[in-house]
Amino acid sequence: MGIKAVIFDLDGTLVKFALDFIRARKDAIVEIRRRGINAENLSESLSLYSMLKVIKERTDAKTFLDLKKSLWEIIEKIELKAANETDIQPNALQTLIRIKNLGLKLAIVTNNGRKATSIVTKKFGLNDFFDVIVTREDSEELKPDEGSIKRAIEILGIDAKKAIYVGDGVIDILAAKKAKVISVAVPTGVSSIENLVEAKPDYLVGSLKDIMALLESIQKVKEDKV
Repeated sequence: MGIKAVIFDLDGTLVKFALDFIRARKDAIVEIRRRGINAENLSESLSLYSMLKVIKERTDAKTFLDLKKSLWEIIEKIELKAANETDIQPNALQTLIRIKNLGLKLAIVTNNGRKATSIVTKKFGLNDFFDVIVTREDSEELKPDEGSIKRAIEILGIDAKKAIYVGDGVIDILAAKKAKVISVAVPTGVSSIENLVEAKPDYLVGSLKDIMALLESIQKVKEDKV
């Protein structure tokens, strides 16, 4: 098979999205303003990582690192709560079993921290499926940038063109495109189908159970080209 690995997002993709991201962003903006840092144009639609990228240009290195530590502490509390409340997505385990049986490598790339990710993977018995799990602590660049996906590909030891990345959010599609992997959108999380289509993924599937048919389709296309 041309595809060597399937990389998944976690929240909203393999497990149901339970993260109170609105609260996280509001709390982050409050903390930024409390420190006297310019919060202009920091929309609550931005991820904390995207906020930090903007803030980095507005302050000195020490202030930025202190703020970054505080913001990750804010999000970690919310992540831990969500990790204990979430449930696994329908067909997730069956899909992972079938992919594993094909002999493909599996990875998770998430913007979540290691603590919350560990709770979720242990809770649903996911650890045995995955060759690599890349969390916030494992990469300087998070989605929508490509660094964390590229990190997973590097560890897996595969060509980017032989990996697909499955995610429920626009930031997943953007990161996958930058990392030059095949991007697959699944409308099971926070992003609407319309927003996912606008992000122009390589493929859009209805649910996780459609991943196997997609893998077969991609393989057939590759064989026809040979």
